[in-house]
Amino acid sequence: MNHIVAFSGGAASAVVAFIVKKQFPSDTILLYHSTKTEPNDNDRFRLEVADFLKTPYTEDSDGRDIWQIFDDEQYIGAQFTPCSRILKSERSLAFCKKNLPATIYLGYSMEETGRAQRTFARYAQYGIDARFPLIEQRIAKDECLHRVQSCWGIRLPEMYEWAEHANCIPCVKGGMAYWGIIAIKYPDVFAKAINYEEKFGHHILHDGFLSEEKNHCLELAR
Repeated sequence: MNHIVAFSGGAASAVVAFIVKKQFPSDTILLYHSTKTEPNDNDRFRLEVADFLKTPYTEDSDGRDIWQIFDDEQYIGAQFTPCSRILKSERSLAFCKKNLPATIYLGYSMEETGRAQRTFARYAQYGIDARFPLIEQRIAKDECLHRVQSCWGIRLPEMYEWAEHANCIPCVKGGMAYWGIIAIKYPDVFAKAINYEEKFGHHILHDGFLSEEKNHCLELAR
């Protein structure tokens, strides 16, 4: 049995990796899918966690970044998130199918039980068991941050200083406050997102185009 951890590079997936590796020291695979749009410090964190666990991670990536996905799908928006589906979910499923028998472990939190149920059903269609150790053991995200930083002595990704997750820059699932920070810290990325909204005519935010906030956010960035 292959025990595959969805190793995104955040604190939650790091704690899941620790739990699985402790239980299955010889059969644990840390599976990472690059989106080509993460900050370099996420790579530093991933490598330090892998070294701490004495388990190198396996990269299985599409090769495209999120902007190329938007171009190919002719869509940008938070509702269907083609970037996450194509660059992560579909690749994880394909990797597991190639490495049966397999169990995949994901770092969903206790607030994501609905998402976990949908994910469990998707993998079950192919005879793959999906497990959610943080939900099963009732481990909150704050506890994950504490374990990694205080117990393991590993510095958290810099993104945690201003964002809830250590993932892409930008993440189209972010809300207005998130995009306000993007406008200030990464004005070029913010401007690119505005251009893509206008290019495809799709909203990123549910209540309107980013371009409607453009002048305000760019004024803040100055």
